[in-house]
Amino acid sequence: MHCDDKRTLFVLKQGIEDTWDELKKIDFDDKDLIKKLSEDIQEYFEYKNSPSN
Repeated sequence: MHCDDKRTLFVLKQGIEDTWDELKKIDFDDKDLIKKLSEDIQEYFEYKNSPSN
């Protein structure tokens, strides 16, 4: 895996963690934020499992 790929995965993971923390603070009471978290997780795994990585 190229260092740029690792950096991209790190940034995506950090975004997921930040969104998760924000949701915990508001007792998971924001459907838009939950949707964003779901999309971010999907993007992370798609990127991680893509053939170019």
